[in-house]
Amino acid sequence: MEQTDIWSINPSTSATFFKTAAVVTGGVFPRALTLTNTDPVVAKEGAGYQIIITSGGNDSGITFTINGAVVGELNNKVPSAAATTAGVPEVLTGPDGTPTTVTSAHYYSRIDSIVISGAAAGTVAVGTTGALALPRCRIKGFYIVGGGTAGSLKANIWSFATGSAVDQGNILDITTPAGATLTQFLSLPGQGILTGRQQNDYAVVTAAVLTDYTLFCG
Repeated sequence: MEQTDIWSINPSTSATFFKTAAVVTGGVFPRALTLTNTDPVVAKEGAGYQIIITSGGNDSGITFTINGAVVGELNNKVPSAAATTAGVPEVLTGPDGTPTTVTSAHYYSRIDSIVISGAAAGTVAVGTTGALALPRCRIKGFYIVGGGTAGSLKANIWSFATGSAVDQGNILDITTPAGATLTQFLSLPGQGILTGRQQNDYAVVTAAVLTDYTLFCG
C-alpha cells in the first residue's frame, strides 16, 4: 500500500507570539528575555517566519541576540552578513522609536532564547512577521480564499550554499482571481514542486490580495 506524508500549513503571524509587551528593567544584563510563550517551535514541520521586536521607547543603544534554528540552514550556523561562523547568532540593534520595530534578516523555525544587552527604554514585545518560509520539501497543492481584486501566490527558492542567503529564482507563480468569497483548490501534478535544489535551500512564499491560503506539502 502506498504511504504518504502530507502536511498542511495555514500561515499566521503575531507581533506578540513569543512575548507580550512588558517593561524590561532591573537585574543583570545581558540576560535572556522571559518569553510568555515557552514553546520554542515557530511553525510546524520546520517552516518559519521572521522575528519582529517591538519597543515602546528608543532602544537603539541596546541589542537583541536571537538564538534558534534558521529555516533551511542545516549546518548549525546563522549565515548573515555579520555572522557566518558556526554557532554565531543573529544580532539586532533595537529600534529608535521611529520606527518602533526591528525585524530579523532570517526566518526561524525555532527560538531557543533572545538575549537583551541592557535595560529597555519602555516595553518590549517579540513575535513573528513576514512571509512564510518552507524547508526543503514538496508543495503538493494549495487552497486559497480570494481577495477583492486579482492577486497572486508566489514562491522563490533561497539558498545558503554560498554562506549567505541568495535568491535562486521563482518556482511558483499563480495569478488568483478576484472575489472576496471565491475559493479555489489546486492539486499540483506529479510529485509537486520541490522547494530546494540543494540540502540547505528553502522557499519563501508570498501572497498578494488574498484573504487566506493553505499549502499542502510533503
